[in-house]
Amino acid sequence: MSKVLPASRGRYECAPEVTEALRDLGADGWPLVEAEQVHGNEVAIVTPATWAVPGGAVQLAGVDALLTDRPGVLLTLYVADCLAIYLWHRGRPAVGLAHAGWRGLAAKVAGKFAQAALEAYGGGPEDLEVILSPCIGPCCFEVGEQVAKAFDEAPGAVDRARERPHVDLRRVALVQLEALGVRPERVTVCQQCTRCEADRFASYRAQGEDCGRNLALVGLTGNRR
Repeated sequence: MSKVLPASRGRYECAPEVTEALRDLGADGWPLVEAEQVHGNEVAIVTPATWAVPGGAVQLAGVDALLTDRPGVLLTLYVADCLAIYLWHRGRPAVGLAHAGWRGLAAKVAGKFAQAALEAYGGGPEDLEVILSPCIGPCCFEVGEQVAKAFDEAPGAVDRARERPHVDLRRVALVQLEALGVRPERVTVCQQCTRCEADRFASYRAQGEDCGRNLALVGLTGNRR
């Protein structure tokens, strides 16, 4: 179930790089709401009460996905090999972001995220459009058999043709979205592998602890319909 959560981790000041990105997007001064990213499947509904405390940006504890129908607020995630899922609810309108590593996907985060959008804002799966970000690809995401087994129910997601299993995170997310009724043509899949293109993207597998993070942002502009 989705939740309406307060600013449970308090405010903090944005890093200079984030402030610069917001300025480039024309969103300088917008409230910034971030998920803690605990590799789970909890979804928070972001309302004005979420950021109604003084300071910079706010992090919501215990969640991996954020949804809002409020213009002028930015939802944000930081990823390095994990998948960022962007959602657009055309009927409301509303937007969302979900963090989906293998643990979150094993907990059905992609499907629960889309379901939370429909529970919060109405409509049906035909109202949803989704973008799956660059992430570590099936070419590079080598896992143990125990992890691979968690995704055997997702057709085409596990490759056991090599010495160790490899998992396609985007395929897992697609299967979960399609199970909810989201049509494949409504899902845009970015095919870049963050590990293969570590000169372009932050990749924990390629670069280790000092890899940095890829910043994902989404927000609504203009007046709500």
